Order: sequence, then C-alpha cells, then structure tokens
Amino acid sequence: MNPVYEPVSKNEAFSSYRPVRQTSSNSSNFSPHLTSAAPARRRARPSRVVLHWLSHILSLLWIAPIGTLLWLNLSKHVIGASVWCPGHNCNAEGNSDNAIQRANKFDSQDHNVNGALQFVAKALEVWFFFVAASLIYDMGTMFAKKGRGLPVGYLLAHLEFGDIRYIVNPLLWKSPLPNRQGVPENRGRIIKLYLFACITAMLTILANLMGPATAVLVLPTLQWIDTPRIMYETFNHTAASQQPYGDHLFPGCSAEQLRNGNYSCTADTYGPSLDEWAAHNIAMTKQATNSGDGALILGSSQEAALAFTINSTAGADTVWVPSRQVLRNMSHEFLKLRGAFVESDEPEYPERVFNNSLQTILQQQGPSLGVYLGFHTGNVSDYDLPDGRWVRCYTGWKLNYENEEEYVKCFRLGLGSEDRENYAEFFLGNFNETDKDSTRTGVGAYFADRAAFYNEKEDFGSGLIDCLITNNPDGSGEACDWDKVFSTEWPADFRNTTINVGVTSYGVPGVDYKTARVWCEHVIYQAFPTYSVDTSPRSNSQNLVMLNNLPKILQDTVPLVMNPAWLLTAWSVDYEGDLDSERQIVKVLSRVLPKTYEKGLAASEGIEFFLLHFYALGQALSMVNHYSYGIPEDPNSKSAKAADKDKEHPIFRAYATIHVWAYSLSGRTSKLGVAVVSLGAIAVIARFLIGLTTTYQERSTVQVLTAAFEHRHQGEFEGLEEENHLAKVRYRVMEDEEGKQRFVPGKRTSRWSNATSP
Repeated sequence: MNPVYEPVSKNEAFSSYRPVRQTSSNSSNFSPHLTSAAPARRRARPSRVVLHWLSHILSLLWIAPIGTLLWLNLSKHVIGASVWCPGHNCNAEGNSDNAIQRANKFDSQDHNVNGALQFVAKALEVWFFFVAASLIYDMGTMFAKKGRGLPVGYLLAHLEFGDIRYIVNPLLWKSPLPNRQGVPENRGRIIKLYLFACITAMLTILANLMGPATAVLVLPTLQWIDTPRIMYETFNHTAASQQPYGDHLFPGCSAEQLRNGNYSCTADTYGPSLDEWAAHNIAMTKQATNSGDGALILGSSQEAALAFTINSTAGADTVWVPSRQVLRNMSHEFLKLRGAFVESDEPEYPERVFNNSLQTILQQQGPSLGVYLGFHTGNVSDYDLPDGRWVRCYTGWKLNYENEEEYVKCFRLGLGSEDRENYAEFFLGNFNETDKDSTRTGVGAYFADRAAFYNEKEDFGSGLIDCLITNNPDGSGEACDWDKVFSTEWPADFRNTTINVGVTSYGVPGVDYKTARVWCEHVIYQAFPTYSVDTSPRSNSQNLVMLNNLPKILQDTVPLVMNPAWLLTAWSVDYEGDLDSERQIVKVLSRVLPKTYEKGLAASEGIEFFLLHFYALGQALSMVNHYSYGIPEDPNSKSAKAADKDKEHPIFRAYATIHVWAYSLSGRTSKLGVAVVSLGAIAVIARFLIGLTTTYQERSTVQVLTAAFEHRHQGEFEGLEEENHLAKVRYRVMEDEEGKQRFVPGKRTSRWSNATSP
C-alpha cells in the first residue's frame, strides 16, 4: 500500500504535501506526486501568540485569589457577627429587644453567603484544572520535541490526569521503560520521563484535593477569638497570712477599725450576703431531700456588678473561690463593655467593636484561693507547752467519710487568746442570760503550723500512745516530746493536712458544752486562674463569673498560712464579739448544731451545717486581698519575658473573647488546605516560567486524533500487541509548514530528523 502523503525531500520532512490523482479506478495504483520545492518556514500567527500569553496570564492570575485566601487565614481576619458584614458594620445588638430578629436575619444572610462561597471554591478548583492540564501539556510537548520524543502512553496525559484512578494506571509508570523491540534508551532519558510521571501524578492528587482545599479556606467559620491581651498588674503576694488592714479594703471599714479587730464594720455590705447564703442553704437542702434526687445547687454572692459562686470541680478535693478584689476591678471593665453595646454614635465607646460579635466573654487573670475541707464531731482536750504555746486535740477525725477508723488529731497552736495572728473567737448571740455558759455557742478559729494523729492502735512513730494514753495519769501530757511528735514523717494520705492547717471549732450547747465540738479543718492553696464572664444578659442574666484553668493540687504542695481574723470579717463580727441573734445564719446554726453533733454529718442537719460553714469559709477566702506592683514598660523586653516565666509573681492580663465569623488555620484540615493550595501555586508559577521560553499552542483532541489518523506507521508497532508495550512507543510531535501537527517515530536516525518543531 502506498502512502497518502510523502515529503518533497528527505531534508525537509513536512515541506509540502499534495495528493496524487488516480490514473485508474484501482486504488492500489495510487502513487504520490511530489512538489518540486519547499516554501519558506512559516512564522507564528499573531493571534497564536496572543492566545499563548492570555493563557499564561490567566493561569498566573489564579494566585491572586489564592494569595488573598492565604492572607485572610494566616492573619486570622475577623469578619464580624455575620458572614456578610461590609465595613465591619453588622451590629448584633445583643442587649436590645430585637436581638432575636437580628440573629435570624444574620442566620439567613450567613446561609446565602456561605452557599455563594461554595461556588467560588468550585470555580477556583476548575481554574486550577485548566492550569494543571496546561502544565502537563507544556511539559509533554517539551519531551515530545526532543530526543526520541514522548511515549504514546503520555500523549493524552493532560486529558486523563483529572481522574484520580490515573495515578494507579500501569501505563503511567511503565511507559518510560524502553520497549524490548525498540532502540535502547539511555538512563537519563528514563529518569526524566519518570519525573514527568511523578509530576503528573502529583498534579492529579492536587487537582482532586483542590476543591475541598479551597472550600476550607474560602469558607469562614464561627470562632472564639481572643482580643489582644493587655497587661494590667504584676502579682506580689497575698494578704492571707496578715490581719485585714486598709482604708479601702472593705466599704464602710476604716484602717483603724480593722486594726482594732472591729470587723463588724463589714456587716452592712457583707452580712446580708452571708445570710442570703444561709437562706439559700435552707431552700436547697429542702429541695434536695424532698424531691429525692439529692441535687445541690450552690448559691451565689454579689460583688459590685458581678456575681460568683464557689467553683467545685467534679472529682476534685479542692474547691476554689474567686477574689472580690479581682471582681471589683473586673466589674468596672464589665460595665464599660456593657456600655459598648448601647446604640450610639458617640466616640466615647472605643469598645464598640464588640458590637460586631455574636457573643463576648470578658476575661481577666488573677489570684484565687482554694480550700480542702474536713468536717468532724468529737470532744476537745488541751495541753500546754513549755514555750507558751498549746496543743488542742480533737476526737472523731477520719481519713475520709468511707473510712470507719477514727483518730485523735492534735494541732500545735500559738500563744493563746493573746496571739491574734493565730487565734480568733466569737459567739452566737443565742444564749440564755440565766444560763449563759451552757447555752452560749462559741466559735473558735485557729491556725496550726503542725498537726499529728493517733489512736489506741497506731501513732505512726510519734510516741503519742505512750505519752497520752500509757504514761499520762494526770492528763497533762507532760510526758510527750512534742517537738518529736510534730516532726514525725506521716503517711502520704495524712500528710496534706499536717502543715499550715486552719481549724474552726463550734461549741455545742448542753450538758457537755465544755468539750463537745463540731469541728472543721481546712488547708488553703493559691492559684492564678482566668476569671470569665459572659457579657450578654440573655445568656448570663445573673452576671455570673466562672473560674477557668484551675490547677490540680499536687500532694507535696505546701498550703498557705491564713490568719483566722479573715473568718471574723466573713461573719461580720468583732473579736470576741457576739453575733446578732436575729441574723439568719445564727438562727440556722442554732438549730442544726446540736442535731449535727448528735446524728452526725450524714443527717440532713449535718448537710445544712456543712454548707453553712462552707459558705462562711468561702466568704472569708473571697475577701482576702492581694498586693501587686507595676508592669514592664516594654512588653517585649527581657525583663517582661523573664517576669512571664515567674510562676510566683505572674503578670496578669485582661482581654475579651468574641464569638465571630472569622478566618484562621485553627484545624488540621485548614492547614492541609494551605499545603494543597501552596503546591498549586508552585505549579502555576512553573507553568508561567515555561511559557516565558516557549510558545506551544495546545492542540484539541480533534487535532490530535486527526494527526494520528493521517500518520502511517513505519513498523514501530510491528510485533507489539499488549497495551503496555504499545504505550512505550516514542513519537516526536512536530508541526508542518501549514501548522498541522504530525507524529514522527522516535528513532535515533530518521528521515524526519530535520522537521520543524512547534
């Protein structure tokens, strides 16, 4: 069979082609008629050059929206209360009467805008498909015009790469290998073809990931964003170990009153709050016992414009109490922030930016005191020490409420009633004038630097059994080596209540009033949590403050020293004074104390007593103030960074957390999206750089098929039947003088070697 087309000369493969007329009706007699000369090399048409550069510029422009998305996410750009918030002016008006209507409006806008952004993500994906296909075509054309050309298996790679299955297509990975019937290929050429295969596979993966990657970056999400953290003070020390003092420590109290122990000056402000807790205690216990579910909801107390409750974490032995000093400072910022939600054009509200949030949480770091509590009933006995101090021992101590074994616990106290650093006492005004001693309820508060345990079976090597039971006929305890007793190494379970222990002892009126006691012990710890308050009256109508980032107390943590006078300020009673019998807390205590001693702490009266003392101690801890000093002038200075690492004297910061629509890289999927689009951007730049040195015109599928149909093979497919062998056949893809695509067999010596390259 004769070829349909033949070149005019061997030296110019595609110079000119002319079909030969048939001289007979038999097609087998068809033969070529050659032209006599070849025309000059054809120049590229201007329209082709324009299309070439438009294609590359369009590809490069893909980086513009992608760069914008990366900037939005990397800079954590905040939009506002709605996705559609032009000019950052979408006032949520969380405190207004139409807040729900505005929320519904924003929700509808968010739905529509997010739907539109989905189309944007799809457009960016399609755009990248165009770029990736062009890049594969350009690289394939570069291989096709050099050396032995491009394997048949790669001729349509720019059309097939979009299918994710293409990366597992055997032809992709076998085509670079030399065909067993072909001319041997050098190793460098094979490596380059495998590089082409790897890049094509990578672009296949990128193209299939680009849709979700751009969707992750283009769609904003509702996030909690922290505003800049502003330093406001550096912690110095807590005043827990000192007597309450200062002109402005409590409203209505002067420094002289506090110095003289006249703590009843706090009654006007804080007396009602403790009585309110007592009243709540009655209602809570009645609800819990009568409803049968046993739920206890702790009451709250107010300080300035904020309220707080005692934070008790499930499973934790330590409960934490907010500082009223911190709450007073925080209340000022809270009211200032509440003012920001007033619809006004006045410039005195710089916090109006918070109007663009769906919710705002005001946060402030500060100190807090935590307490570990124990409650017991028993009898008391005292022993004098040679140095003027004394030891008070109580029966009825248990390691925990599940443990049936009881111990006697002894506390080393100060110098008696004259030592106001370690001793405080007051009375409930519920006594009978005719029998004052037996009907008067005394409450003593003590600080003990050391404590010890013993019972008839075990004293842990302290010697208390010998000196208080075996060799103590007169009950004086003179046989005890108290220094040895209080330096004993106690078991780990006992150790956390043997150093710096506070004791509160309630006398029980009646026959055994001299020794009968309901007594409580506590140890105090310090932490620096974050105070948080939701500023919305709809979600936080009580302005309740919560404590976050509370620590877990380690077993060897040394408790703080606490002056018992703080309990007097909590009760609003003078040193050795009488509480007014008309106060709610006095009435409740007078009722539950005898029953608690008689029935134990498991009785309903025992639960009421537990909560009353719990509230009174919480009131005392909340009133403890702290001292601070200035902040570093330069937050980035070495001294500021060193202060940040000082766990004993931390720098406190205040900030707000706002709930807004925003961009960020907070999740793993968004970080994966950044990686995908970054690699896509590299591919776009690579395509543009290739375009600077070439003017390849991408051929359509029809043009490729036409060139394939016009080509007559010269034996390169002979003996090849399997697909993977056919795919290895190499062709150089050239253009003739008319600009048509032609396939030239990729042999080292060929009569097509001087053909024109595209």
